[in-house]
Amino acid sequence: MERVLIVSANMGQGHNATGRALEDAIRQRWPDATVRWVNALERLGPGFEGLFQRIYVANVESVPWLYEFFYAAIWRIPWFAAASRWFTAAWCGRRLAKPIAEFAPDLVLSTYPMGTAGLAWLRRKGKLRAPIGAWVSDFAPHPFWVYGAADLTMVMHDVAVAPALRSSPSAHVGVSAPPVRAVFRPGDQTAARHELGLPPDAFVPLVSCGSLGFGEIETTVRELLAADPSVAPIAICGRNDAAAARLRALGEPRLHVVGWTDQPERYTLAADVVVTNAGGATSLEALACGRPVLMHRPIAAHGKANARLMADAGLALVSTKDGELAETVRGLLAEPERLKEMAEAVARHCETATPLVEALESLVSAPLNPPTQRLRPEDALFVHVATPEVPQQVGAVLLFDPKADGTPVTHADAEHLLAATPGLRTRLLPGSRLWRARWQEDPGRTSADVLTSVRVGPEAPLDAALTREMDAFFSEPVSPEHPVRARLVTGIEGEQGALLIALHHAASDGIAVISALVGQARGKEPLTPVPVPRRRGWWHRPNVALGASDAPNATLGASGAPDAALGASGAPDAALGASRAPNAALGASGAADAALGASHAPNATLGASGAPNATLGASDAPNAALGASHAPNATLGRNGSHPERSAVRAALASLAAPARGALASLAAPVRAALARVASPVWHRLERPSGPANRSGTAEPARAKPSQRNQAAELARGVWTLARAGAAPRVRWDKRIDSPRRHFARAHLSAPEVRKAARRAGVPTTNLVLALVAEALHRELGGTAPERLRVLIPISVRDTGTFRQLGNHTGAASVDLPTGAMSLSERVRATDRMLSDQVGHGAPRAGNAVVRVLGILPPALHRRAAKLVYRGTWFSVIASVLPGARSPVVLNGALVRTVYPVLSLAPGVPVAVGIMTWADRFTVCITVPAGQEARGDRLAAAVVEAFGRV
Repeated sequence: MERVLIVSANMGQGHNATGRALEDAIRQRWPDATVRWVNALERLGPGFEGLFQRIYVANVESVPWLYEFFYAAIWRIPWFAAASRWFTAAWCGRRLAKPIAEFAPDLVLSTYPMGTAGLAWLRRKGKLRAPIGAWVSDFAPHPFWVYGAADLTMVMHDVAVAPALRSSPSAHVGVSAPPVRAVFRPGDQTAARHELGLPPDAFVPLVSCGSLGFGEIETTVRELLAADPSVAPIAICGRNDAAAARLRALGEPRLHVVGWTDQPERYTLAADVVVTNAGGATSLEALACGRPVLMHRPIAAHGKANARLMADAGLALVSTKDGELAETVRGLLAEPERLKEMAEAVARHCETATPLVEALESLVSAPLNPPTQRLRPEDALFVHVATPEVPQQVGAVLLFDPKADGTPVTHADAEHLLAATPGLRTRLLPGSRLWRARWQEDPGRTSADVLTSVRVGPEAPLDAALTREMDAFFSEPVSPEHPVRARLVTGIEGEQGALLIALHHAASDGIAVISALVGQARGKEPLTPVPVPRRRGWWHRPNVALGASDAPNATLGASGAPDAALGASGAPDAALGASRAPNAALGASGAADAALGASHAPNATLGASGAPNATLGASDAPNAALGASHAPNATLGRNGSHPERSAVRAALASLAAPARGALASLAAPVRAALARVASPVWHRLERPSGPANRSGTAEPARAKPSQRNQAAELARGVWTLARAGAAPRVRWDKRIDSPRRHFARAHLSAPEVRKAARRAGVPTTNLVLALVAEALHRELGGTAPERLRVLIPISVRDTGTFRQLGNHTGAASVDLPTGAMSLSERVRATDRMLSDQVGHGAPRAGNAVVRVLGILPPALHRRAAKLVYRGTWFSVIASVLPGARSPVVLNGALVRTVYPVLSLAPGVPVAVGIMTWADRFTVCITVPAGQEARGDRLAAAVVEAFGRV
């Protein structure tokens, strides 16, 4: 460390006192460092320093109501706070740019809010690369103190962390030891009193109102003198000579009057308590010496805020009216244990807070505080619709066989697997009515931080133990600060183990989670987050995406070959750890550019046949994406006559499809918005042109449809959505009054399901959804409607987004046949409905509508999301996910089964997740707690219906 810049201001002496403490710590840690100071107010321009000082004094002493109004406004009026912060930051940043460029510091420290604002502006503009540390010298931070662009913001107590994050949720906030000079430390009170000539047995309150001597010093001293004859106050008047003269004129022998002093620590050590009215440097010096604080008549705005927080922390007592201070002192004299408890609280705080040298070392060695990334509209939707009763979290449950030596899967094994979980190293900033939700990287977080363990044995029965643990674990929602949670359960019969993973629905979807876990178990390197931009020009790095390996143009962490996709090694363009066998899902080899289970053989994924209308993809050719085939009439993954378009684009559907009735009344504005966004929306849905073939050259790309045709198809899709209307009414209990959930499970033989699908002449997915429709019919009985609206999430990921953060799904809103009919008729009717209702441009339109909604201001976007994602428009959520068809082994423990966990939606009390895994189709049904019987009946009905196929 060679050069350190301290940005402070001459606004009283509190900010400079904090700066001097930081300089002492720098000298202690880096003795040879050059330290330079910058006065932020002086840099604003000629005369501004004196003007700001006069305004501050006038506000505190003459018009405190105006100061209170401004302070309240920056908390309560978001746009006013944002505008004020932006103006201040830009003004100060431009003025600080020159001295910073000339000095070229290795570290910048700020003790003044306007200085921190300017430094944050310079960081955002790419003009300051050195670490930025901000010390909040007030006990209570306010919005002008805290900025996410600062790398470390240190507050004075744990109770101040929440207000700091409320000011700027993306800030990195720590708790600092009092930033005061080293002379302020606990010492010998008796010796200090003897040196100052104070009575050794008196109760000595030190009255100090800062360097400017603010407040009613005389009134305070008179009240202390009247409290009890044993009270002997010390009054430090600072530069307020008039107040000092008036106090000396009292002629009170018990009163010790001090003007300006260079040794305030001597008086602080001699005192029993410190009486002040601001809560700034004086209070911090008192705490460093182990002395509690009495806040009497705190000054307006920040003084009152400091008093409230110090009282909440147990470090101060507050009095605001005449006589209250004397009463407080009498109470302390009558109950000395109370004063002792406060002193102990002060000592505990000073012991547990981060020392200045340690904080400075952390600031220098740790990564810069990452910038934030705005959530895409598709992800923000799940933030907006989440409620305490209906949190939006998805997950997976992995069951492990014991290892070959009979031992269960270990905590270390689980940590290794979780390292690849999307969203692990992020936190969610939910946003507000004014600001959009955002992601922020947390580079220091590891899988150990989110994983807990429990042993349920000995030899607990599998079904009962797993149900109990799932219900308990997934009934506790993830938090924005930790959008990923996990629990390892061991001690299940036969030394089996289970790993339960929950993550925020905005963080990822089932496809990404399962693919990441499979890749990690098969030895792929875990993907690291995309390096966050530190300055302008960060994007000029050479073509490396998402933590790719040393090869140029490597994508998604692939190793061993250029252009490898999804972390596959050993073969060019192989996807997701492909195997050598045909029919392998999630990455079959044997063809260049195969993605997610595409192979040369029919029945590659989910048992789909080689016939036309294959669902969720059998492939007959290389370059197949997500199991797309060349067969016409493809639906839900069936390709049409254009082989260059992947099944992803054909399978796109809309999370906003349920809002058809509402969209009818908004047709004109939506059409206008679509006219503006049709081209970019369509462009983002296209597959990348010219995929690389086995020789490394690019395949020719077919010409894209004209923008007019694109807009026309989108308009037709919007019309299809608008005329569908609300979902048919379902007569069942829709109450969801808590986040507690129950999970019913079942599984079917995968080979038998595929055989049954071939016999029925329908795709496997359609057959499975027909079984769900049959189960719903059995559950509803005589009240079952002819059709029941089901929201079917469909992945829109491709090789460019396969394991990126976020929820890359669309959704098809389909009316499944639930009326009275034979099971064979229901299978055929389900197949027809899926074929009919996923077409007509509705999937593309729905996806586009979700993005169009993202154009709205955050407050309107939140209301629109709540309007479209609720039980008015669909009654059940059902999802069929592709999984691994070849064995997956984690450090010797076979992953026997995986259950997908889906979230409910407001007013939607049933969600059905189905996954292919090895030799079985797993079924996991989510219902609210209290409706356990319904979930169990549905799971049993799916199994029973399959037995009748």
